[in-house]
Amino acid sequence: MTSARDQRRQAPSVTVGPSLFLAAFLAAFLAVLLAVAAAGDARAKLRVGYHPVAKVNSPTALVAAPGHRKMVFVTERTGRIRMIRQGRVLPRPFLDISHLVSSLKIEQGLLGLAFPPDYQKTGHFFVDYTDRKGGVRIDQFTRSRKEPLYAPVGSRRPVLRIPRVSERGNHNGGELRFLGRLLYIAVGDGNDPGDSLNLAQNPESLRGKILRIDPRADQTTGRTYRIPATNPFVGRPGRDEVFAYGLRNPHSFSFYRPPGGELEMAIADVGQQRYEEINYLPFRLAWGANFGWKLYEGVSPYDCGRELCPAGLPVTAFPDVVWPVLTYSHDVGCAVIGGPVVDDPALTTIRGRMIYGDFCANRVRTALPDSGWITDDRRLGPPMPPGRGKQPALNGMGEDVWGRVYLFSNFGNVYRLEQKAVPDKRSSAKKKQSHEKAGNIQ
Repeated sequence: MTSARDQRRQAPSVTVGPSLFLAAFLAAFLAVLLAVAAAGDARAKLRVGYHPVAKVNSPTALVAAPGHRKMVFVTERTGRIRMIRQGRVLPRPFLDISHLVSSLKIEQGLLGLAFPPDYQKTGHFFVDYTDRKGGVRIDQFTRSRKEPLYAPVGSRRPVLRIPRVSERGNHNGGELRFLGRLLYIAVGDGNDPGDSLNLAQNPESLRGKILRIDPRADQTTGRTYRIPATNPFVGRPGRDEVFAYGLRNPHSFSFYRPPGGELEMAIADVGQQRYEEINYLPFRLAWGANFGWKLYEGVSPYDCGRELCPAGLPVTAFPDVVWPVLTYSHDVGCAVIGGPVVDDPALTTIRGRMIYGDFCANRVRTALPDSGWITDDRRLGPPMPPGRGKQPALNGMGEDVWGRVYLFSNFGNVYRLEQKAVPDKRSSAKKKQSHEKAGNIQ
């Protein structure tokens, strides 16, 4: 085999004219510029920041829909679904059910949205909202055939309703997600402080749970949804819809399958007085899991009854409780906001890391997810806009079909995480010091 070096040796000589000489000179000059730029990049640091996308009215959820590669759908608390296409909010809402929604209290409103995998074929999608009587409602709507970016209110089909249990109107959960054709629903305990009715630990109640249903109507029984035969409480005491229990206000949850690994589930559960928590575990272990509320808040005993929960009760007292992988106190936050495990290939510095934040803090954080305990928990670059000392009121996160991560505030700002190269201040400082030393020598 003839090497490249041998080929260059055997190449015939060529007389170089002025134009070829100029081209060769320009090519060499360009190579020098690229080398200088590469050296500059080597001294640069990759940083993830917040790219402003759009502004809507009090967003509560941001999701992608099958078939819409350049668009995300955002729910507004007052009852509208807005569409953001390439940074522009379309003037006409995708759906407006303001007349059905109660949003008088901050934890009420249109809270969740999910598109099933067959959305392109059926046009069906599902919403979670607080109705005028304070109950939790899951309804199906269908987009218009003639106007695919519009869903008429008349297409509504009620699926599930959970009655109000307290005048407070809080702890409603709201997250909806499909896994295959099954719909997962986050529902908070919905009652007075401390879950006074003990609903989260009661398998006969749908409150304080993650529910799992097949939202298709059952023509045989006349029910508005079906029960998966593999649900944990089918054939035993407890509601058949329950997938997991012992949750106070699971504001958000998500699924993630690491490369070559098994499916995992993350649940961010808002705490009562002292601690916020994130649960992360293999999906198979979430089946029928008890996440501890109100026996525990985080890993600290909360209210187990005098006989079951004396002072100093160890965390091993209830062996069936699934403990959170991350907790933090109310000294640094007030309501945890869970996000996805980042799968955006453009975010190389945080891909594979779980992202989370807090409603009362303007710092977003990432950590390496693990079913045992979170590791390498760190801040994500600069504070979330509007900046240090001002409360951004982070209200949620979402992804588009490409896996790009979005964050949105209670004040309506929607941002997308982007990674850029910025000057490394440490390298610049070292360079400045070397110049100063050289000047001193001279």
